Amino acid sequence: MTSNVIRFKAKVELTGEQNLNEFINSCRTHLTMFGSDSWQENKWDTLKGKRKVIARFSTNLKPSNSYHYEPISAPFLDFAKAYIKNSYTDNPVSNLQRHMEAIRVLEEALILATDKADILLLDGTVLERLDEVFHRQLPDATARNKAGYQMELILKFCRDDFITPSLPEWSNPYEKNKDLTITLDEKGKEHRSDKLPTTEEMMLVAEVFSKAPELGIEAEYFTAIYALLMTAPSRGSEQTVLPVDCLVWEEDRAGDLKLGIRWVPAKKGKAGIKWVPTVMQDTVIEAVERLKRISEPARNAAKFAEEFPEQFMVHSGCITPKEFSVDKSLSVEQFNAALSTKLTKFTSVSVKWLKQILVENDGSITYRSLGEFEYGKYINKFPKWPYADKNGHVKVSEALLLHRENEFHVDFNPRGFSFCIPTVNHINDRFVQKKSKGDRTLWAKYEFSLKSGEPIELTTHRARHWLSTMAESGGMDELTLANWAGRAKVGDNKKYDHRTEDQKSEEVAGLMIPENAGVLEKIRHRIPVTFQDIGKNLEGSAIVTELGVCEHDYAMSPCQRSGDCETCKELVCIKGFSDSLELLKKREQEVASQFDKAMEDHEMGAFGADRWVSNHHWRLTHLRTKISILENENTPDGTVVRIPDEYDPSPVKEMLRDKGLDVEIESPDELGFEDDMFELMEL
Repeated sequence: MTSNVIRFKAKVELTGEQNLNEFINSCRTHLTMFGSDSWQENKWDTLKGKRKVIARFSTNLKPSNSYHYEPISAPFLDFAKAYIKNSYTDNPVSNLQRHMEAIRVLEEALILATDKADILLLDGTVLERLDEVFHRQLPDATARNKAGYQMELILKFCRDDFITPSLPEWSNPYEKNKDLTITLDEKGKEHRSDKLPTTEEMMLVAEVFSKAPELGIEAEYFTAIYALLMTAPSRGSEQTVLPVDCLVWEEDRAGDLKLGIRWVPAKKGKAGIKWVPTVMQDTVIEAVERLKRISEPARNAAKFAEEFPEQFMVHSGCITPKEFSVDKSLSVEQFNAALSTKLTKFTSVSVKWLKQILVENDGSITYRSLGEFEYGKYINKFPKWPYADKNGHVKVSEALLLHRENEFHVDFNPRGFSFCIPTVNHINDRFVQKKSKGDRTLWAKYEFSLKSGEPIELTTHRARHWLSTMAESGGMDELTLANWAGRAKVGDNKKYDHRTEDQKSEEVAGLMIPENAGVLEKIRHRIPVTFQDIGKNLEGSAIVTELGVCEHDYAMSPCQRSGDCETCKELVCIKGFSDSLELLKKREQEVASQFDKAMEDHEMGAFGADRWVSNHHWRLTHLRTKISILENENTPDGTVVRIPDEYDPSPVKEMLRDKGLDVEIESPDELGFEDDMFELMEL
């Protein structure tokens, strides 16, 4: 908001009606958000970055959609427009949905309480109707919470800006829903169990898949579909448009061949290849081979329909002679063989489609009339015929999941000239046990059950939740997971991650803190360094500074060096801590410059310069010693480096050693240090 924009300021001496009129006139005249000439329009739009922001002033009191709607009633409409202009000027958000929901709820409450949509009539009676309208218009608890917050702001504005100054306070009564994907209470556990299948359930799928060739074609087909869902987190509907040649092999950077599946996400995700985990490659190949074998007759039928529209494909199950005319009447037996039905006669049939064909063809059925009907029947299931997908990438005759009608029927043989694609519900019917489904599931048909006896409810989407959670647990990065799962936004990953916060913390800690983590690794990851890490027999954590680690026990006494860490014997440097080494080198240059200046002054006879020479000499030797050790190639990364007490004893210990007393400190000439190290200390 620019400083030269004239803004509305309420005046206590004015009436509510006067303040309302001033507010509306000010916003209409001076605020340019959504355009300065859009006031009479009932649908506004603007851009926030690249995103289009829409404010549609439609009422809840009449049916509406994005294109056909009735506006909010006057005079409340002018207040609503002024409020949105004013609010968006102060806080331009990317979505006004909750603002508009609150405005529509308030309009309805006003009319219920006062029979008129007028903000000046806002009082406690109107507030009493809000809860009723909120629950009717916004059944979702999250929507109520967010719209309730916007309602609280609207009412506060009306009260504080003296439009309805006597209005009672109203606070949003709709609590924010807990994120049940991470909460540890019983509701959280129940939510995760509803979304996330157990390992036992997923292993049952694997067991049925392995036994499917013995169980039959239905088990082979549907477990192959579910096996693909267990390979890459996908939606069931996305599988229905997989092509027969969906598998690809490519070399990775190491030169190894990796298997991938060509995949087109259903919700604006990025099309590409979903790479198959190495341990699942054989399973995926087997699943695809099963689906190709089962779908082959249906794909042949679809190919025939594509090349010969409205003709009937005389298949191997037909019993008519080779030269049988397409216009010759079929007997009941020939008809049954063509469509795999079990009619006994054409007369008195109750099937509507069959009666229609008989009426249109003078009581007889030919291959021509049958072809026209069957062709229309099957292609009508594909809106983009001859393509299976809405984008025209995969033809029906190339769809991996195609199957014939009655392919899995117990009493009827598959129809030779037919082709169908399963819906997600068809797949779920085989894996979700419910009383309404009877014995339709594979579990019931082949007597598979959980140890607990609980029903197995494995929807296709639960496989997506399971695989996403396993990937998160395995440490897959968020961007890779989003692409792998075909998600348009990385943020959508959290909806499928059903680990608790404790589990996430444990896994993060495991990633960040290996069991054998050294002091250098802890410093890099900003993890507390213990006294034991730097070889000091104390409990607690040391303090990491820019120069290294301070091993001073602050519980015993305050620091006596006042922050002069460079020459402090309680400063521990760590080999590989680059920041520390660079700072020591910089300080060495500064001290060397000061030492050279002190030497010049001493040689010129300046009073007191000798003491500065000694001080800088002592400081410079410490710095160079530490730098030399830290730069030594023979010193491994993570080595704890400190000045030995023998080279920098306290004055008390030095005096006691001169007197021949045992202070457990060796003299420098007894240490056996390398000559160049000793020369550094002697300088």
